Amino acid sequence: MRDTDRDLTSLIVVRADGGIETPADLRGKTVGLGAIDSPQATLIPLQHLSRLGLLAGRDFTARRFDVLGGKHGDHIGGERDAALALMRGEVDAACMNDGNHLTFLAEETLLPGASRILAQTGAYDHCNFTTSPGAPMHLIGRFVELLLAMAWEDPAVRPLLELEGLKQWLPGRTSGYALLEQAVDKQGFYAPDGRILAADYRY
Repeated sequence: MRDTDRDLTSLIVVRADGGIETPADLRGKTVGLGAIDSPQATLIPLQHLSRLGLLAGRDFTARRFDVLGGKHGDHIGGERDAALALMRGEVDAACMNDGNHLTFLAEETLLPGASRILAQTGAYDHCNFTTSPGAPMHLIGRFVELLLAMAWEDPAVRPLLELEGLKQWLPGRTSGYALLEQAVDKQGFYAPDGRILAADYRY
């Protein structure tokens, strides 16, 4: 796993002047999401809102920004489009992960002082390397060994780490996916055999 894949949170961001003070104020409003299969900008935020008693289609309108669907949210395009729509007043709230939120502030996609965080989910992990059943253990071990040996201080290796958006590879773990598991189960995203059931999934 990358060091940047651990302990992320998702945020629901609103305009500072939008008059939305609590999640309950989202009733009757429009919430901007990422791609249909985005863990951080769609699935986990929708589950968070449902735990607060707010269901998409019943209590608020969900507007997806389906950019590069099929990548399971491994991009920020839909989140950036949702943030831009928030600034234009086209949606009343926008969902994004905390790291992308900082990026949007730095690049002024979210204008200074024009937005604020309404709600924050619990922590979750994002990506990891996985292997197929039966993959040779000695090759898996060697691959892990090589990754963990990569050092930010090594000038030959640092550009590769920068391309992957990390400073250090960490041992993989599966303990950080409980929120995503709950979200896909509650929202009926997957069948028990792994088939995608989401009606609008076209990738």
